[in-house]
Amino acid sequence: MRNLFALLTLLGVGGVAFGIVTIMQNLPGQSGPLPFRFESDGGPGPLLAGLMLIAGSLYLRSAWQGRD
Repeated sequence: MRNLFALLTLLGVGGVAFGIVTIMQNLPGQSGPLPFRFESDGGPGPLLAGLMLIAGSLYLRSAWQGRD
């Protein structure tokens, strides 16, 4: 089960990284590139999902202590 919790954490970290990259990616604007993306472009979704996966895996790991 520890491997499953580690996999969930890695997926969460990947989601956080993907969310940050999506938010920081430049969009073309009328007077040059815009500095960041907004919600309609999918930025906070992967970021929040990644944080939820990390929190869930840490909770499951703490609840699973002593069962292995």
